[in-house]
Amino acid sequence: MSAQLHSRPHTLTPVKVQAPGKINVHLGVGGAGDDGYHELATVFQALNLHETLTLIPGGSASIVVGGRYADAEVPQDDTNFARKAVNLLIAALEDERDVDVLRDLDIVIDKQVPVAGGMGGGSADAAAALCGAAHLIGGVDESILHDCAVAVGADVAFLLRGGTAIGHGRGEKLSPVLTRGSFHWVMATSARQLSTPAIYSRFDELTPDPEPAVVPDEVLTALAAGDPDTLATAAANDLTDAAISAMPELAEVMEAGRDAGALLPLLSGSGPTIGFLARDAHHALDLAVLLQATRGVKEALRTTGPAPGAHIVDQL
Repeated sequence: MSAQLHSRPHTLTPVKVQAPGKINVHLGVGGAGDDGYHELATVFQALNLHETLTLIPGGSASIVVGGRYADAEVPQDDTNFARKAVNLLIAALEDERDVDVLRDLDIVIDKQVPVAGGMGGGSADAAAALCGAAHLIGGVDESILHDCAVAVGADVAFLLRGGTAIGHGRGEKLSPVLTRGSFHWVMATSARQLSTPAIYSRFDELTPDPEPAVVPDEVLTALAAGDPDTLATAAANDLTDAAISAMPELAEVMEAGRDAGALLPLLSGSGPTIGFLARDAHHALDLAVLLQATRGVKEALRTTGPAPGAHIVDQL
């Protein structure tokens, strides 16, 4: 998303914005720093499962949640990631810009990314809100948007830009990754949830002296070649054992996916959603049908990556 600090004046016209979910194609986890956060070396890939937000100026600062996951427990106050992102942008700019149009935004969220599944749905909401809010006030410098994104959560900065990228630090230090073609994924969700802090704590128990986090060269080579078979042999998620220890049925789901012909079962973030890599669209359809009937799988969603980052869909 391009953004300039000086552009047209703000508008009171509602704006519709989309932002993608994500999978960590690879997630290497190092030791925890003094701040308690683990050093990561991850490869994000944005997926064609999107959150769509409509930002409506001149409202009552309400949040309305609809869509496929409207019944999920999504906050509708200032703890909502979209609202938090807008408030951070206001705080960053209010001394130098007219940001009054952002103070009373109604935010309508069409949730299409599974909630609390490691796919970044809340982070996508924040990225979309930042993109739309910047548009409403005539543009914002990308460095300011990045800082606001990082303040909301580690995945938000990536979902602003989309595509495929390496993330270091907490995942906020990003470098683009060359990716050829599309990769086909079946995302198997769970009826249960996992706590991200609890999974990292369990990782610390299981791996008291972790190696420095790295992204294998083979992962980047496979992405650049558009080669799912090679990617399947190189990609991994260092949180897998911790997640399985907290939710043992994940191992059964992974095994069912392998038996169904998946090239790779890959925990998405800290879970519990599992991404199964397929060779092509037909293979993904077959996998989805088989996984949907697997015990422990709530939904089997077909999607592809990479996808664009947060972007304006329509000026309403």
